[in-house]
Amino acid sequence: MTKAEAVVQWREALTRLSDQHFFDLVRMYLGAIKTPFNKQKIIESLSAFLRNAENRGRILACLDNFDREILAGIRSLPSPTRGKLVQLLSGSRSFPEVYERILNLEERLLIYRTDEEVNGEYSLNPLLADALEPHVSIEQLIRPETISDPVSVPLPLSDSVLAGLYGFFLHERPAVRNDGTLRKRTLDALDAAFPDLAARGATLSLSVIALRNLSLLCVHDGVLVPDRDRWNLFARCDNASRIAYLCAAVYGRLTREALQRSGQSFLDLAGFLIPGGRYSLNAVSRAAYLVTERGGAVAGTRSRFSKILQENNREGTGVSADSAPDRGETARMFGLLSEQDGFLTPNAAFSEGNGDLSATVYVSPSYEVVLMPGSSLAELLPLVSFMTVASVQTVGNYEINRKSCATAFDQGATAESILTLLEKHSPSPLPGNLLFSVRDWFSGYTALSLYHGYVLKVDDSRRILFEKNEELSRLVRKTLAPGVYLLDMDSPEELQDAASRAGLDFIPSVAMGTPRTDPAPLPPLRFSANTASGTSSKDLPVASTGEDAEIRSALIYELEKMKPEKEQKEALLSRIHRKIIVSPDQLDPDSVRPEKLEARGVDFLGKVRIAEQASASGSLLEIQTDSGSRTLLGKPLSMEKKRGDVLVKLANEVDGSIETVSLSRAVLVRRIRGSIFSEPTQNR
Repeated sequence: MTKAEAVVQWREALTRLSDQHFFDLVRMYLGAIKTPFNKQKIIESLSAFLRNAENRGRILACLDNFDREILAGIRSLPSPTRGKLVQLLSGSRSFPEVYERILNLEERLLIYRTDEEVNGEYSLNPLLADALEPHVSIEQLIRPETISDPVSVPLPLSDSVLAGLYGFFLHERPAVRNDGTLRKRTLDALDAAFPDLAARGATLSLSVIALRNLSLLCVHDGVLVPDRDRWNLFARCDNASRIAYLCAAVYGRLTREALQRSGQSFLDLAGFLIPGGRYSLNAVSRAAYLVTERGGAVAGTRSRFSKILQENNREGTGVSADSAPDRGETARMFGLLSEQDGFLTPNAAFSEGNGDLSATVYVSPSYEVVLMPGSSLAELLPLVSFMTVASVQTVGNYEINRKSCATAFDQGATAESILTLLEKHSPSPLPGNLLFSVRDWFSGYTALSLYHGYVLKVDDSRRILFEKNEELSRLVRKTLAPGVYLLDMDSPEELQDAASRAGLDFIPSVAMGTPRTDPAPLPPLRFSANTASGTSSKDLPVASTGEDAEIRSALIYELEKMKPEKEQKEALLSRIHRKIIVSPDQLDPDSVRPEKLEARGVDFLGKVRIAEQASASGSLLEIQTDSGSRTLLGKPLSMEKKRGDVLVKLANEVDGSIETVSLSRAVLVRRIRGSIFSEPTQNR
């Protein structure tokens, strides 16, 4: 949208105001309006007030950090609404604070609503947008506390740890409860096998959740086992993509498209922050929300995010909406960010590439194996497929035994393939007793074979034809006896298709077995370092430390000289403190129409009147309870008179809950006028 089009949109927003709101607003800037009047000419006069260089300078000088945060949020968020701004600032500002300040910025003509009847989206006033530009950069929301050298620390879920998790579930095959959760014995075994990961709080448990949501761990016949094909595809991903997908999968089992968007948002978060910048968790949370909204990922507003989590919990693989970690905290737990001196900073290690060293193993005569770090996940998976996990920290400690080798034999390995793999990665000859044991275990394993799958019997007249046909013979996994074949297929349709391509017309009828998954690789993600502007904290505009106060003092001095009536003085003084009045020309007593907005303490009738006005106008009520420790903000639904009291039923604006509040016991009752672009007309 061009600036000219934006100005037209702003003018149209003003013309849509009710007469009462329009003239209330205009009187605060232009003084009393004389009849006859023309709205378009009045709007032009208002535009001239904003184009005046002195007025613009004073408006900018009165901006404080809170103003800048909201204005930067409006500039940075796609389709900024009140709900999005509340969510963006939720780590440091309460709902009533954000709500009131948005209304204040509307009155100060800094922002306006572009489509009140649709979503209530906000935009900067186009007449002030250019002047505001240096004051509303995204760094106002996400600025580092300090900037130091970039940090690179080992990833908690390194290739060796991921390989260890694969091996743990492959060999342990832990049973799960009816609700899908792991038993305490399994959790204790995980803690013992991965002590470094267990020491990072919820990282280990969330890792298991994420692996399940990515279908890298699946429940078969009541036990949790890895999907080998998916792990092989997962191992092809780079470090950054793997960690980002794990972070995204913490929040539920998502569709492929949603998973890609959410994973990308985690990479964008890491790239958004300045390398070496030390950020508070609140700043990181804001950055996470911004990149999520900009990328259209699944974790937008909290209500939408909670709905996704709630749906996924039916499968028992997600975390509840209430216990879901902040996305910035998830990035820290999985190593995208590193904690340094109480602050978070991007961890360069996740983007440094996969391990490129050849795996090195040291095998002792007691069958204990030490797996050195530095090699890739793809190279480690075949190795851990025949080793049980003892402990994985900086190095991996494993053990080769009959059971672990039997698991490998089940997957098609042989004694020679295992020993060849060990010899390839061992810098010294393998112990003789290990060579003998592995071959002996394989001999015992093959003495009795158990197969599961499709078996095809072909009579002698067709056996030669079957074995010579390339389309059919490629389906044979093993020849069990002359004319009896164990087939490598998931369904009879595969045999039907092969027979059809071979020009044969027979279609065997068999019972269906367990289907085998045919996973697709995860979509690629991209990482771009520092997608923010890269401005350092020393370059950021700093709120005025004295000019704002000087402007207010000068205006108050001018007001005192005018000696207006008490009600007029209070109203004008309120406008000064709300930063609506920035010029002495606005100090017009005739522009004041007194209106009481709050009542306190023993003023029971005043509190009732304020509540009635809010109910009639559709405004919000802010009520402090008798202790003064709790503040409610909501829309009054009804008022019920009791003996010596009036009970107000409020729809809480924060969570939608309905609460009943006693006005006689309230410390403060304040009517918060709604947006000038939306509040219904009220007859005074």
